[in-house]
Amino acid sequence: MTAYEYRCIFKKTPELGDEKRLLASICYKLGAIAVRIGSNIITKEAVRPEKLQGHDWQLVQMGTKQLDCRNDAHRCALETFERKFLERDLSASSQTEVRKAAEGGLIWWVVGAKGIEKSGNGWEVHRGRRIDVSLDAEGNLYLEIDIHHRFYTPWTVHQWLEQYPEIPLSYVRNNYLDERHGFINWQYGRFTQERPQDILLDCLGMSLAEYHLNKGATEEEVQQSYVVYVKPISWRKGKLTAHLSRRLSPSLTMEMLAKVAEDSTVCDREKREIRAVFKSIKQSINQRLQEAQKTASWILTKTYGISSPAIALSCDGYLLPAAKLLAANKQPVSKTADIRNKGCAKIGETSFGYLNLYNNQLQYPLEVHKCLLEIANKNNLQLSLDQRRVLSDYPQDDLDQQMFWQTWSSQGIKTVLVVMPWDSHHDKQKIRIQAIQAGIATQFMVPLPKADKYKALNVTLGLLCKAGWQPIQLESVDHPEVADLIIGFDTGTNRELYYGTSAFAVLADGQSLGWELPAVQRGETFSGQAIWQTVSKLIIKFYQICQRYPQKLLLMRDGLVQEGEFQQTIELLKERKIAVDVISVRKSGAGRMGQEIYENGQLVYRDAAIGSVILQPAERSFIMVTSQPVSKTIGSIRPLRIVHEYGSTDLELLALQTYHLTQLHPASGFRSCRLPWVLHLADRSSKEFQRIGQISVLQNISRDKLIAV
Repeated sequence: MTAYEYRCIFKKTPELGDEKRLLASICYKLGAIAVRIGSNIITKEAVRPEKLQGHDWQLVQMGTKQLDCRNDAHRCALETFERKFLERDLSASSQTEVRKAAEGGLIWWVVGAKGIEKSGNGWEVHRGRRIDVSLDAEGNLYLEIDIHHRFYTPWTVHQWLEQYPEIPLSYVRNNYLDERHGFINWQYGRFTQERPQDILLDCLGMSLAEYHLNKGATEEEVQQSYVVYVKPISWRKGKLTAHLSRRLSPSLTMEMLAKVAEDSTVCDREKREIRAVFKSIKQSINQRLQEAQKTASWILTKTYGISSPAIALSCDGYLLPAAKLLAANKQPVSKTADIRNKGCAKIGETSFGYLNLYNNQLQYPLEVHKCLLEIANKNNLQLSLDQRRVLSDYPQDDLDQQMFWQTWSSQGIKTVLVVMPWDSHHDKQKIRIQAIQAGIATQFMVPLPKADKYKALNVTLGLLCKAGWQPIQLESVDHPEVADLIIGFDTGTNRELYYGTSAFAVLADGQSLGWELPAVQRGETFSGQAIWQTVSKLIIKFYQICQRYPQKLLLMRDGLVQEGEFQQTIELLKERKIAVDVISVRKSGAGRMGQEIYENGQLVYRDAAIGSVILQPAERSFIMVTSQPVSKTIGSIRPLRIVHEYGSTDLELLALQTYHLTQLHPASGFRSCRLPWVLHLADRSSKEFQRIGQISVLQNISRDKLIAV
């Protein structure tokens, strides 16, 4: 494809991290389908002269650009073009609606009553399809189609709270259109008994009631509403804003619907209907592919003018050998839970604190206590579990609480089990931050009505990981080209700033090198300097353990690798003659993976086994199944798509090492990770860092303590 290429000149240089967002917004103002490529914009048709300038920007044509699918950046731009063309065509129908999916691609809804798959008292489940496109290196176009469901309530917040006052709301939306013909979403704050006419909006010089009457509300809506407080989703510390309970609707989630089914006031018939919803949305791979083929055939006919029926993409794959997990003294185990009988691979702290904010009993939860003692016995050591505090010992004043944790820290306690109910008046996040300031990691546990040895094991594993223990390790892949240092990178956001280069590292045998602090940045693109600082620190840790530099690094990036992110690190490693591979691990974009089998002479699809991999050498990528659905009878898993961005290691070896790292999950007794362990921890760490919000407090905690598990 030949495209017109434009360079954008901003009157004011954008802040670091803002340029891509601004270019993307300009693409929608040009009167033609436009796509960002690097720092420029390309279009299929020339942009009309009057559209080349905006209030604070101007486009300069650079000529034409030939796009080639063998170039990763070009192929990504072409996919975006195809996605926008498809969005335009699907939006033409009055019976459907198209929205962008949060994870990428499009959501195609059937509007009106025809789109309701199931409904009940105050809830509806609407059916749709998630649709995306992809191109291979040869320029072949593929449609990725999957069943998608949307949970919706036609009720107002007022109606919902009257019917289900015990089911909390997280997000709500205006039930009337704004000036841009959209529905504004809010984060829900609280419900009050205040009346709209009594709330004065100082900035407007009118009451809340007058404001909404001016915005089209009826007298009945205003008079029958109570005042609720909400805040903009995009503002983490945004001020609460007064709103009307009848001018908002809840954003219904599957979790809320599950709570409706548990409500004692709901009739048995309604509960059965809700249970049927959960069963219907967890469809098998065979059902999903059959429905996807029907939708694909319709799109082929209507959009691409192809009359032949769509068929599922079929290709050869193979099964990777399973990882070998090792406990204490390199004893083989089949799952992490076996360390209860074998002992942990690596020992950490042996003194623990216990804080019971549920009642005044000093005893540890029975099953947790038994589990700790059994593991310690298998490792031939004794634990110190005498430092215990209860609800009456915990101070109410903030300063006294800080002293409480500092005192424990000075006594050598660096890891504490905290038992507290969900509805405790104590702030869990506040406790976590105060403890971290004192250099203490906390493992929280909800008191259970009866002892549960499975949950107790996972609590124990979390406690041990936060105390620097390592329950299991891996038997290294026996190959001369295998990476001996693997680092995972992730970025998270609190909707104001991004916490980039959150990193976690392991050796080839899964031995933890701990985590590194993130860099605060404006956008999702990692800072090249920050990446190198993190990598160099972890190389030094490697040297301290192994008394040599690593021969090869494997750098894993959660999501798309942005242009130039790893270039500085690659160049500096070259100077030291340290080989490096960079891969991006993508949770979306791989569709579903099934295995073809014949039953009674008929072709059907079943979930591909864990460890199934399809290599795509032309695209330098592979698709891999790393997890299984909780139930074998319902649901279907999504594979990962891994792209080899840089390096010379064979795809087969990268696939094997990546797969083995997904099987390493020291903090879970019975399940593996969907992501490789280094990315799983980097992802969890970035989320934990955003919740903490105060990066400086992390300076006091050991990097060996996995505070995010």
